[in-house]
Amino acid sequence: MLPLIVASCGTAPHASDADVKVEQDLILRAVQDFFQALEARERVRLEHALHEEATVTRIDTRGDSVSISAGDGRDWMESVCVPGPPLIERMQNAQVAFTGNLANVWTYYDFHIGDELSHCGYDAFQLVKTDSEDWCILGVTYTIETCP
Repeated sequence: MLPLIVASCGTAPHASDADVKVEQDLILRAVQDFFQALEARERVRLEHALHEEATVTRIDTRGDSVSISAGDGRDWMESVCVPGPPLIERMQNAQVAFTGNLANVWTYYDFHIGDELSHCGYDAFQLVKTDSEDWCILGVTYTIETCP
């Protein structure tokens, strides 16, 4: 896996560099937990990673026209929590921005179904810090593109 490049903006003006780094790590860990749950197709872990109001938007750019579909995160979760090969998504050069209880992660990714490369694209995650102090994914928008 390639190293992650993390940047922040919009953080509290008096936050120390150490505090910012800790929060960035927690945000990225929430996204990595989501990817690990997706790979294993584990419903309980996906339920923990996704906020109950989460949405998932897919933008497929591989055809002659752009195809967009948006839906409820729970419905999306139902579609991936079925038996099958691992769904492996890997981030590259992730960027994190956050302020208060809102965070964004922007990253290029590649996606494998089992051992086979399926597609590449960009992910835009919106996360919210809940009352439990955990970061949860509130929205995912991703492109599906032919890999270079």
